[in-house]
Amino acid sequence: MRTALLLTAALTVFGARASEATLDPHFEPIAFLVGHCWRADFPDGKQADVQCFESLYGGKLVGNWHVVEGSDPVYEGQTVFSWDDANKRVRYHYFTSTGAVSEGYFVQTADGATIPERHVSPDGSVIELESSYRPDGKDGYRVVTREKTKDGWVERRNMRYVRTEWRERAAR
Repeated sequence: MRTALLLTAALTVFGARASEATLDPHFEPIAFLVGHCWRADFPDGKQADVQCFESLYGGKLVGNWHVVEGSDPVYEGQTVFSWDDANKRVRYHYFTSTGAVSEGYFVQTADGATIPERHVSPDGSVIELESSYRPDGKDGYRVVTREKTKDGWVERRNMRYVRTEWRERAAR
């Protein structure tokens, strides 16, 4: 489970990286992510989330695949970001290796974006999440994820992603 970052779909054919393709202007808020891989270590230092973003279909969509290094079994997922013209916002659909599915959308803020997310586990249970994405330094960004519980919103994750070398997705 994770958000926008969060964020990937069951597509395996990717288009050119951002440096080779023009993105639809609607993706401007996440353009800095595209064409790069990003890594964040979990607080225990035993696992890391690696996410790579690419332009899809000539910039009409953005794809993201991620893998949690050190997880056993390997946890990974794929997100596709698209423009929702009816609601005038970037939305995403995320599919995980566990069979869970999330969907959400971006709400621009003065210093980044807030991303409400509806996460549906393989057993059908629903978790409501909200993540904030904020630039953090020249080559990083921070994601803070909260979960809605019966007692209110609880912070579940606070991670800083830094740009790392490009990686091709491993064949599955």
